[in-house]
Amino acid sequence: MQWLDVIAQDPVPWLLDPENPSVRLLTLRHIFGKPEEALAAERARLLDWKPIQSLRYHWNAVNFWGRAHDPYYGGAMGNFGTLYTLTQWGVPKFPEVEPACENLLTRGRSSDGRFSPGESLAAPWLCYTGIALQIMSHFNLSNDLRGRSAKASLIQAILLRPELLNCPVAGGPCRAGLVKALGALVNIPPSERSSEEDEAIDVLCERLLNAPYDFEGQNAEWLMLGTPRYYDADLLELCYVIAQTPYRSHHRFHDLLGHLIDLQTPMGRWRKRRSTPAYSDERLSHPSRWLTFEATHTLMLVYGGNTYAS
Repeated sequence: MQWLDVIAQDPVPWLLDPENPSVRLLTLRHIFGKPEEALAAERARLLDWKPIQSLRYHWNAVNFWGRAHDPYYGGAMGNFGTLYTLTQWGVPKFPEVEPACENLLTRGRSSDGRFSPGESLAAPWLCYTGIALQIMSHFNLSNDLRGRSAKASLIQAILLRPELLNCPVAGGPCRAGLVKALGALVNIPPSERSSEEDEAIDVLCERLLNAPYDFEGQNAEWLMLGTPRYYDADLLELCYVIAQTPYRSHHRFHDLLGHLIDLQTPMGRWRKRRSTPAYSDERLSHPSRWLTFEATHTLMLVYGGNTYAS
């Protein structure tokens, strides 16, 4: 079985439409396997895209996109949320990003090194740390000592202090936070991972796959796919991060993947079903190029048969 056997229609030509230069760039990078030096024109086109130009227009030198004293102010529309949106869209670094990242590294960390909107141990931190590490990786700041300290705190919590993975807001285990943390760790190239990082990925995958999912009841919102995301997660994000690990062959993962496959339209596309406060020109209940790219890449990683890469 190959990926085309489980999808209604090949969506890749639709993903290449220059109407959305973000998805086009992501498709050329991850599905076609184009090297970065061959994508310079696509990156430039993305920076000229109206949504990015609008973000740059609304940036200011004092508070960036929110409040300098609090990177988390404004939620998905503030500094932290905007950096995460840019990360999800694959937008390359531009001058306005650098001070916002420095502000996050300086003002967004608690005294123990984790990224959190509060100093208290009761403050949520897992999802924020996972997101922040994804931002740092995307903008080539993974080697910054402050980011490395946060990653070390995350690994320690996963391997040695699992009680810290509980979220005070969720009142216990937080699967969305686990997804964000796993998304950060799979960004590390396998050849560069330490044994502790590999072990942490195993722990996160096992926790996520062993968790109960009631998609017809209390977990129905996981089937409501949305983009760009913030601290929430959905079934597609869950499947996408696990598909980048050896756990893509796990039988429990294939149960989850079956639910994702069932969400496609007759044209092999995935609809945006959850509204998000951050900018998106995609309409609710309509097919989303971002979501369809993630779903298509997931299926290629799991089932193989990606002839575009050749």
